[in-house]
Amino acid sequence: MSNFQLLSIDGDPIFRLGLRVACEQYPDLQVVAEVSTGSEALRILEARSIGSGTAKKPADLGILAVETLNLRSGQIEALEFCRELKNLYPNLPLLLLGGPLTPEQLAEVQAAGANGYCPKGRDISLTMEAIRAVASGCTYWATDTAANSEIELNAAVVQIVENSASSADKNADNSTVDTPVHKKMLAYFCISGLREIDAALAVVKADLQEVRAADPTDLPSILDGVVLSGRRRELLAARWIVSQLLFEGKEEKAEGRKQRGEGRAEKAEIRGENLLNNSESQLANSQVSAESLVVATNWQGSLFDSVAAKLQFDLVNLTGLPLEIDILRSAKKRELMSSILRKLQDLLEELRFSQVQQTQLSQKMPAILRDLWEATIIDFFGRYYTLQTGETRVFDGSQTSLKLGESQGGSAADILAGSGVEVVPVLLADADAVAAEILDKIPMTVDFFAHLLFEIPLTVDNISCVAGSPEAMKRAEALLENLAIQVASGVVQPLLNNLANIEEIKQIFYDGKLISTREIERFRNDLSWRYRWDSYFVEPKAIFESRFWLFVLGDYGINRISIYAPRNPELAQLSGWQLALTLLLETRDAIAPRVRAVISLLGAAVVYVLTQVIGRGIGLIGRGIIQGIGNSLQDSKFGKNG
Repeated sequence: MSNFQLLSIDGDPIFRLGLRVACEQYPDLQVVAEVSTGSEALRILEARSIGSGTAKKPADLGILAVETLNLRSGQIEALEFCRELKNLYPNLPLLLLGGPLTPEQLAEVQAAGANGYCPKGRDISLTMEAIRAVASGCTYWATDTAANSEIELNAAVVQIVENSASSADKNADNSTVDTPVHKKMLAYFCISGLREIDAALAVVKADLQEVRAADPTDLPSILDGVVLSGRRRELLAARWIVSQLLFEGKEEKAEGRKQRGEGRAEKAEIRGENLLNNSESQLANSQVSAESLVVATNWQGSLFDSVAAKLQFDLVNLTGLPLEIDILRSAKKRELMSSILRKLQDLLEELRFSQVQQTQLSQKMPAILRDLWEATIIDFFGRYYTLQTGETRVFDGSQTSLKLGESQGGSAADILAGSGVEVVPVLLADADAVAAEILDKIPMTVDFFAHLLFEIPLTVDNISCVAGSPEAMKRAEALLENLAIQVASGVVQPLLNNLANIEEIKQIFYDGKLISTREIERFRNDLSWRYRWDSYFVEPKAIFESRFWLFVLGDYGINRISIYAPRNPELAQLSGWQLALTLLLETRDAIAPRVRAVISLLGAAVVYVLTQVIGRGIGLIGRGIIQGIGNSLQDSKFGKNG
C-alpha cells in the first residue's frame, strides 16, 4: 500500500484540523503540512524541495480549498495559483475542495491545471477516495458539483436538453454523447421535480376530499371539483413528462400508456360534462370515476420511474451487512438493478395477459420469483456468454461455499474444467439453493404483486391504503427496492459460488478493491457468516417482533429499514434453535424488569447500610477517638502544669 504525503491549503483552521484528523484514520494518508494561503504553500513546497532533493514533486498531493481563494465570487486568484503551482511543480497533483461549481467554472479549473475536484460536505469515504485517486496520478471530477445551486442546475439541464435535441439532427459520427455529469444533474433535477409534483398532488387530493364531503347540491363545490380534477390531470401529465426525461429507453411504452390514459381521461371528462347538464350528483360521481382512471394509468409507471431514478446515484452499501452485490462495480450494480426492473415489468405484463387470479398468487409466487431471477441472469450475462477457462480448475473443495452446510467442489468444478463454459447454465444450476436462501425469503411478495396486478390496498401500520395514495406509494416503493436488491443478490450468489476466481469475471464485473483471491475469500466468508446469523438469530427475532427488514435505496446508498407486519403463522412454525431463541427473548422480557427491580432494591439497601449504619458507626467511632485524644492531651497538659 502506498503512503501519500499531503499538503493542505485552506484558510479555515477548523477544516484543516478536520481533514488532518480524518486522514489519520487511514494509514496510507498523511498530512505533512498545513497552510492558510498560497504564498505560505509555495514557501513550504520550496523548503521541502530543497530538503528532499526532488524539486519536481515535493509532496504526493496538494489539497486546495476553493473558497479560500474566492473562485466563486468571480476573482481569479485560485486559477492563477493553480497555474503558478503547476509551472513550478508540474508533477505535483492538485485536488480542489469547495462548494458547488458550474460546468464553466469546472472547465476553467481543468484548464488551469488542477487534477481533480471534490465538493465539501460529502461523505468522508468519498473524499478519501478522491484524495487517493488524484494522489495516485488519476483524475477525479465529482458529478454533483451544482447540486446545491438551483439556478445553475436548471441552466445545466436546459443545456442538456438542447444538446440532446441538436444531437438528434447530427450524423452518427458527429453526434454528441451525454457525460455522466450531465446525466447525474438531469436525474437530480428530475427527481426534485417529481417530489414537488407529488407534494402538489397530495394537496389537490386533500382538497378533492373536502369537496366530496361538502353538500352535493352546492354549485360552487361542484365547480371547485371540476377545477381540481383538471388540476390533478395536469399534474399527472407533468409527472409523466418529467419521468420521460429520465428514461428515454421507455418512450414507446410510456407514450402508449399516456395516450391511453389521455383518451380515457377525455372520455371520462366528456361523460362528466354530460352528467353536469343532467344532474349535479351524477357529476360528482363522474369526477371520482375520471380521477380513478387517470390514477390507475399512471401510479405504477411513477412507482417504477421513481425507483429507477434512484439508480442514477451511488449504490454504496450503508447497512453494515455484507451484500452479494457489493462485489460488483458501480456501473454493473446499476446495470443489474435496471435489468431487474425491466424484467419485472415484462413479467407483470405476462401475468396480466395470462389472467392470473389473485387466489393463485400465493401458490405461484415461488415460480414467479424464479422466473424473474432466471430472466435477469440471461439478460445481464447474455444467454451465450462463454468463458475460456482452459484446463484450469476454478476452485477446490476446501473453500467454503455460500450455501449453508455445504462446501465447494464436486459437480460444479467438473463442469468448469473444460475449455469453454457457458456462464448462464452454470448459474441456473444453483436455482434451488438461491430460492431457498434468498428468493423464498423476500418479504411480502404476494401482497406486493397483488397490489401491482389487482390494485389490492396495502396495509401500512394496520391501515389499509389504496393504490396510488402517498402511503401506499411509499410502502410499494420500499417493497420494490427490496425485491430488486434481493434478486440482484440472488443473481450474484451463484457467480460467487462457481466463478469467483475467474480473471475474466474479475476484470468485467468485480470492484477493484475485491479482486485479489484473499479479499474474495474474505468477502465470501463474511457472506456465509451473515447467512447463518440471519437464519439462526435475525429472522426468528424479527418474526417474534412482528416486523420485516427491508433493503431500500436512499440518497447516499443502500439502507436498511424495518416495517411492521403480523407474522403469527410463521411464529407458530418455528422449531429448534429458532424457537429456543424466541423463548429466550420472551423469558428475558418477562424476568428482566423484575431482576432490574431486585437489583435496584438491593443496591438501595446496600447504599443505606453503607451510609446510614456502617458510615455513621465509623463516624461515631472516629469522633470518640478524636475526643479521647483531645482529653489525653488536656490531661497531659494540666499534669505538666501541676
